[in-house]
Formats: sequence, structure tokens, C-alpha cells
Amino acid sequence: MKPSPLSCVLTLALVLGAGCDVLNTSDAEGTRGRGARAFDPYSSSASGAISLSLLSFQGCAVLPSGEPVASGARPLPGYPAACQNINSGFPPGPPAPPTAKFNVTPGALYFLRELTVMDAAINVHTNYTNRQAPATWMRKQSLFKSLDWSGLAVGRDEWRLMSDDAYRRETYFENAAWMTSVDDTFLLEVLDADGNVRAEQTYKRTDFLAETSVTGRTRVSWAVNGVGRPNFPGDPELHRVAKFGDPVFHTGVKVSLANSTNPFKSFTMPQLTGEGAIRVTWSLMKDAPFYFPVNFVPEAERPATCYRLDADGLATSERVPCGFGLEQAVRMNTPANGQFFQPGDTLDFQVSLQDGDGHGLHSRDLMPSFDEYLGDESNGLGYFNEGMLLNFRDTSSSESGFKVVGPLQDLRVVNGTYSLPYFAFPELSEPKYYVAPGTNVIPGGNATEPPTRYAVKLPESARAGTYAVVLKGHRSFMGERLNRMDPFFFQVGQAEPTTYPGRVGNCQLCHNGVNSLSNLHHGVSVDHVELCKTCHFDASVGHISEMIHSLHINSRKYAQNKGDCTLCHLSRESTLRPSLIACNSCHLTSHGTDYFDLQFAPLQVTPNAYGNCANACHVAAPPAEHVLPKN
Repeated sequence: MKPSPLSCVLTLALVLGAGCDVLNTSDAEGTRGRGARAFDPYSSSASGAISLSLLSFQGCAVLPSGEPVASGARPLPGYPAACQNINSGFPPGPPAPPTAKFNVTPGALYFLRELTVMDAAINVHTNYTNRQAPATWMRKQSLFKSLDWSGLAVGRDEWRLMSDDAYRRETYFENAAWMTSVDDTFLLEVLDADGNVRAEQTYKRTDFLAETSVTGRTRVSWAVNGVGRPNFPGDPELHRVAKFGDPVFHTGVKVSLANSTNPFKSFTMPQLTGEGAIRVTWSLMKDAPFYFPVNFVPEAERPATCYRLDADGLATSERVPCGFGLEQAVRMNTPANGQFFQPGDTLDFQVSLQDGDGHGLHSRDLMPSFDEYLGDESNGLGYFNEGMLLNFRDTSSSESGFKVVGPLQDLRVVNGTYSLPYFAFPELSEPKYYVAPGTNVIPGGNATEPPTRYAVKLPESARAGTYAVVLKGHRSFMGERLNRMDPFFFQVGQAEPTTYPGRVGNCQLCHNGVNSLSNLHHGVSVDHVELCKTCHFDASVGHISEMIHSLHINSRKYAQNKGDCTLCHLSRESTLRPSLIACNSCHLTSHGTDYFDLQFAPLQVTPNAYGNCANACHVAAPPAEHVLPKN
């Protein structure tokens, strides 16, 4: 498939634009409006330091794939001999001896970017009306029982659509003393095979951008999965959904720190070979450190499992060792007229996922299988993982895939209807996953290698403008865990480019440097923040207005006037879309339960929780305590 000159230029510009002038931030950070570019020194082998993610479930270290890590030949204090495998089902199967290895590179400079430790009791607290039992387990029996739980209170009840008419009801517990702490620390120590400390670094909780339950990473909750909606507020009856089967009860305490605000607080991984461990001691749990067995693999001993690329950026048959980082590229077919596609045309494109050194992470035509991903044989590429999503409550490793959307000028927030005001493939909120959910139930499905080539037919009614193939990728390699979301543009109906509506922005005022949006969660640049709405528009993944407002308004790091809408909203029109879900993200009890049924109404029904149901009351006379843009 020969790429068009235009697509080559676009792809080259996007790939090189992220890496050629990374030290020049004078044109972006600290400015208002659009177009900020962020300093990102931590995305490849040439980085100043490598970001380290440490994950643990029920006392066992786990890889980002969910596979539990074996302790090695030398037992670690308190480390389980058998671990519950996150990927064995929901709920998981019985514990078994773990086999996975957590590899790190000796001599490399690392910094702690993420620490996530979780304990869970699944299908233990099954009384639908008893919140006391899960709270007692958290305080008295969980791995976190030594924390200061004084002040613990029952928080909000949240209903999230899982599939069709099946919901997850989740009750959050809040305000415990350890949750509101600001002066606690985390001592990270690297141990050799004999248990001797060979490197160390101390981190403060405030060294991390996401360090409270506000971001949704840290969560203390009791959930029941696969139940029908309540008939009225406070309905005590558990309504079963026959096609879902028995509901699954999940009690969890998850402590998660992420996105270091000081990556220069680094440490050198000691020059060792063989086995060792990383020990993290929380100042609030001094007698119960967390252990992460590691395997020291020198760079010279990395196997040649990646692919050398040819001049066109496609994988050859020559194998080379992999490096750190994740880069994404797309090659598109040439439009018939050489400049732009017409409505009704088919877009053919090929995905190329690479490390930061420009090596292919997969062959030219096929990606690694899901089995290879679980077996740590995918060169770090990650796929949608139901086990991590349901058992570990992790969304960071569940996003590998693509969407085709456009034109950019029509990308609006969905309000009051399911009909998208723009073209999207898929039309659902989730992207087109490289490995689809439920693949494991198909005989041999987990062994299938996903293709790198895809075809998407544009609608006959496609409006003219700039469209985008949006890639969402996840990679974990030698301790580094990265997410990337990159758009690659093409023209439909006209050669002249168009751009986003420009109704929101200014993210770079706070999100700059190492805390740029490209370093957070999905890894999308602030230049393309309006792409967020193309996935986050319904109850299954969360509406963008609910998520952004609740995260920022309730964050203790967001010190701005919380009633000043002009900081993020660049147009008055973008603020005049009041809805139950948007208002309740800040004002938890607005209207009480008067509109209780709206949160369960499908988007096809208007009004609904996301729609303009409040326009008659609030648009003509916006709330006086909010500062709105004048234009």
C-alpha cells in the first residue's frame, strides 16, 4: 500500500514534532488559549530518566498485564507463595504460584512515577443492604488495617452502566485520616539477592499529581456488578439481570499515587544481575512494606525481539533489541485526486507502533497475540484487559485501539441525544480495540494476531474538513509504563484544513512540563484536548463534563476560583449547557432526588442526565456565583 505524499508529510510531522525540539518550551507553557507543547523528557531510551510503575494486588506484585510476579529463589518477607491471578476471571480463580518476572535495567536512571497497591475481597460481602461489613473488613482485616481509619464515612453512591441494562453500583468510603494526609512519605529501596540495600530514594505524597481519591485512582469502595437499576432512591432490593448471571461483589482498598511532579528525584538502578527486589515503605505503614521482586537484565542481554524499520517506516524481518518509549505512526492510502478523500470513499490505513529508538514493536502486517501480551512476549504492547478493568479497577491498560472522527470543527459534546454531531468509527464510546473484549471466549481467540491494516468507509454525507485517525496505545517495558493518544489527520471534501471548535482550553496553564497532559492517563497533548469528548460521552465510560468538573473542582491541587468558568471555557456558549450530570459533579445534592430517573434514561430519550434538561431554568439567567465568558 503506497502512502500519499500528503499522508507521509502529516505522519512525518507528527512523529518528528514530538521529538525534535523538546527543550524549547518558550512558545507554549504559561500561555493562554490553544497550542501548547509540553516538555517531555521521559519517553524513550534517550530520556533523562525512566519512569517506573509498581503495581501490587493482594500482596503480590503484578505486571501491568495483570500477571502476578514470582518472588524468585529467595523468599521475601511476607510475600505470598501463591497469588490470585487477576486474569483468571471475574471473580478470579483460586491462588496459584506466580511465574511472571518483572525486568528492570541495571545502570539506568529511574524515577517513581506510579505506585498502586490494592487489596480486595471479591464475593465476600454479599448483603446488598449492609455497608458495615465491607467497612469493617477494610479497617480490621485488609492489608491496610494498620492505617488510621478515624473519620471514615460513607460517601456517594455511583451507578455506572456496564452493558445493556446491567449496572455497577459502587458505594465509596471517604474522609479517613490517611486519605487526607499530606505529610506522609514513601521510602523506595532497591535490594540485591541477599536483601542488602543498594539504592534508595524517598518520595513525598505531594511529589505526585494524583495522590488522593479525587482522581479515581485511589479508591475505597464496595461495589456490586451486574445488577438492574433501582426503582426509586434508596431502593433496598437487589434487582438481578438474568443474562448477566450472578452479580459480583467487589470490596476494595486501592492506594494509588501517579504522575510524579518531581521526576528529577531519581535513583540509579544498581549494576546487578539476576534476582533482587524493590521495597517500598509507607510512613503510615512502617511495619508492613510492599515488595516487588525484580530481575536485573543488562541492556546488552536484551533479546532481539523488535524489528528494524525500512525507509518507509515499515518493519523488516531483521530483529533488534527493544528500547524504551512508545511512538505511534499511521500510513494512509492515496486519495483518488491525490489531495483529499471524497464522501463515500474508503480510508485504508496501516498502524505502526514503535519504541522510542525507532524500532518496530510488531511485524509489518500483524501485532502480537493476546496470549503473547499475557506472557510478556509482546515487546510491551498492551491490549484491552477485562481482568485489570474489573478486578484491579484499572483503566490505564485498557485503551489500545483507534477511532476515526471528523470533521474537527464539528466535534461537540453530546447533549440530549445519541446522534453524534460528527462522524465517528466506531460510533460507540469505546475505540476499535486491536483485541476485542471477549476474545478469550472464542476458541483460539487469544492466540490470534491482530492485523495492522484497517479500512473505514466514510459516509456519503461526510462533511468537508479535516478528519483524524486517533490511535490509543499502551506499552510497559522494563518497568516503564506509558500511554499515548495521537491523532493523524487527513482531508475529506476539500484540501483546506479545518480545526477544533476551540470552546475549551488553557489546560497548559497548570498542565505543563512533566505534568503536561501528554504525560497523564491517556497521554493526549493539550493541542488535541477536544478529542476527549469523542469517547467520553455516555454512561459506560463517563461523560466528559462530569469527569473533568469533579476531578478539578474537588482537587486540593486546583487552587483557582472554582466558580470562574473562564479559566477553561473559551466561549460563553460552551458554559450554557447545564445538565444534571454536569451540575452534580460539583454540587452533589443539586435538586436532591427530583430527577432521579434521568441518570438511568438512555441517551435516545430526551431529556436525560447529559442533556439540556435545565436550559429553561439556567440559560436565560445563569447562576450568579459563576463567572462566565462574555463572548
